[in-house]
Amino acid sequence: MATAERPRERLRRVGVRRLRDAELLAVIIGSGLPGCSSLELAARILKKTSGAAALTEVTVEQLLEVDGVGPALAMRIVAGCELTRRALSRGRQDWPRPNPLPAAMDPYGS
Repeated sequence: MATAERPRERLRRVGVRRLRDAELLAVIIGSGLPGCSSLELAARILKKTSGAAALTEVTVEQLLEVDGVGPALAMRIVAGCELTRRALSRGRQDWPRPNPLPAAMDPYGS
């Protein structure tokens, strides 16, 4: 994969909101394994969980069933999803929104 198309580089270049679910999860994963990129591992996880929405309910044990996911990664994913779930349940509407687009294209006008 070309360096510019790697998930972290794409996040920096185009912004977090323009990444696919697998790319976002790949950024959280960090690095892949021999013969399996972080993006491929992310795709495996999303397939196992039936998509990103289900990640908020996944357990460490379920993630450990995915080939290539160890305890540390499973716990990192579960913790990140729990943090997101808690934030959403609190209904914070006043958070600053990230600005992933050039000013001329910014839908929030920030």
